[in-house]
Amino acid sequence: MLNNSKFKTLLKGGPVGGKRTIPSKQLAMPLLLPEEKLFALDRFYPGVENRVALAAARSFTVKSPAAFVIVGRRQSGKTHLLKGILLNWKKGAFIDAALMAGLTERDTARLFREAAAFPLVCIDNLDAAPAPGNLHEEAFNLFNTLVSAGGHIAVTMKSSPTKAEMPDYLSSRLLTGMVVTLKRPGDEERAIILRKIAQDRSISLTPRALGYILERSGRSVGDLLALAGRLEKSLAPGSKRIGLQLLKRVLDSEVS
Repeated sequence: MLNNSKFKTLLKGGPVGGKRTIPSKQLAMPLLLPEEKLFALDRFYPGVENRVALAAARSFTVKSPAAFVIVGRRQSGKTHLLKGILLNWKKGAFIDAALMAGLTERDTARLFREAAAFPLVCIDNLDAAPAPGNLHEEAFNLFNTLVSAGGHIAVTMKSSPTKAEMPDYLSSRLLTGMVVTLKRPGDEERAIILRKIAQDRSISLTPRALGYILERSGRSVGDLLALAGRLEKSLAPGSKRIGLQLLKRVLDSEVS
């Protein structure tokens, strides 16, 4: 039986809250910004490739189709965009299907039943594996419940509903809504994004520091945002420039 602590971890109601920690294998650096700021749509850096997806996320409202599907490879920014949608709505539920492995069918049904009480339900990693055997069935039931009540669902997936390994009865429902595809930023675009993040904070990076970050940090924009926040906290009063020495000192202090 799913205990209450685990249940609250899986099902987050209302705006995304609290602080998130980047896994050590990615960055070994805590995220200092609250999620309300970190994952706001205004902080999603689309580059050239993802502008249409961001515009669609902004336009996703109660007047939109019932479903919004975000497709993209790992570290393309899917979770950021999904949480940004939830924050825009201000009231909804968030479920990460990647954390549901090992749940019983009863617990999965309870999770989705309680989520259905919200006007918007966001499901991250809907095509995650392994997942509970009744995940797709419960997602299908949730979709129907939400639609009948005028609610909405937004999900992220690695593959399009037409190609994902899921029953036709669920993929056909998802395809009735908007489907957007995110492209993972390349190294050149990550450098542009990182400079923009630094500019937003009125700080600058030396070329050596910039190269070091791009070689060693996680590829996602969330990783870069987390790093920028930590570096800003480490600057001496009145200082705005970050060099390689300061960068290494900050990284080493987090690892130790």
